Amino acid sequence: MILFYRKKNCPFCDEIAEALAGLVVAHRVIEVDGSMPADPPLPEGAAPPIIVDGQDVVQEKQALFRYLRELARFKEEWDRFQSDSCYCGEDG
Repeated sequence: MILFYRKKNCPFCDEIAEALAGLVVAHRVIEVDGSMPADPPLPEGAAPPIIVDGQDVVQEKQALFRYLRELARFKEEWDRFQSDSCYCGEDG
């Protein structure tokens, strides 16, 4: 499951959370406020906003957007072949 650690009152974090929700993928949003440790804990030395997907840790604005674009492409391909219908390519 994808974990998204975010700050409260963070417009950029809102964008990331909305993008994940729009992709309709299994994810969990964890708000980090500094007064209590996150559960599950953040990777050592990491600060929100951050996405953890298995062993992959994604930080920084450009990397987060790149991750979301790649996830959207993967999901599009996955969805394309996950139905009861037959798929034919452009060449028939």
